Amino acid sequence: MSEKNAVKGKRLTVNECESGFHLRRGYGGQVSRDSVNREPCTVNRIDTSWDDTEIVLSKMTQDTKFLFDRMTEATIDAVDAGQGEEIIDLACGRATDALKLAMKGANVFGLDPSDKMLAKAFDWIEPGKNHPVILIRAVAEKIPFPDNSFDKLVCKGSIDHFADLDSALLEMRRILNPGGKLIVSVANFESLSCILGRIFDRAYKKIKGKKRTEHPSWLPPDDHNFKFDYQFLLKKLKPHFEIDTIQGLSLLWCAPYWGAGLEKLSPEVAEKILKTLDKLAKFLPSLSDVLVVRAKPIKPQRHEDSNEI
Repeated sequence: MSEKNAVKGKRLTVNECESGFHLRRGYGGQVSRDSVNREPCTVNRIDTSWDDTEIVLSKMTQDTKFLFDRMTEATIDAVDAGQGEEIIDLACGRATDALKLAMKGANVFGLDPSDKMLAKAFDWIEPGKNHPVILIRAVAEKIPFPDNSFDKLVCKGSIDHFADLDSALLEMRRILNPGGKLIVSVANFESLSCILGRIFDRAYKKIKGKKRTEHPSWLPPDDHNFKFDYQFLLKKLKPHFEIDTIQGLSLLWCAPYWGAGLEKLSPEVAEKILKTLDKLAKFLPSLSDVLVVRAKPIKPQRHEDSNEI
């Protein structure tokens, strides 16, 4: 990418489409089961002015802060950015993760559909830094780069927002070079906490005659197009990628009264409990709160390429 230095620190508008980017559970509106995991392009979720202001929490319970920090840490570790590597952060939001990767010496592009989020990212990055991120307005379903352009692609907490998941995965595979790596982290809505939450809420409604909450954490928020879990993630990735590792993070996040219970403990004791559960989640990824997968593209034959185009 010889033109990279010419556009460092600039924000490039490529198209007028959209994809979301934030991990969110338990803070959005309740949605019915038929509002997620539909066939591609049957749900119009385009929002080119999406803003994270309404979901930025002024105070987080200790389990939420722990999980958000672990998700970032595990995702950055899985990327393992190297000096001079070409990396794309898909649905980058404020580009905080993209900047961390750039500071490791990688050449990083941050893509997001929202002008509002790109403006925040642009302010955050500051063009004068040694390793700025190149910000581009684009969607996951139509990534504006040639085939085999990148060494790695990272997508944290956003793949469940995409309007057309299958098209996005084809694009991810297309732009990665044959030895490239895909790193995806996403909330698991069949986690142990979601299972317990469903059981608890159904029992609560049966006993009390009313819902415990209008916004149960075991349902995807209203800005999600897909409900991800361990099996769904594998099903969607396997036609296009060979999975190297899949890591589970955290257990019991957002389980009923779990965060409130931890608040009653000393911060030190609560931290030990959370770290212990996080270690256990590595052996139980299908029940973990967040899944982090690292995979390599399965490049199609030439006739497959022509069919996709």
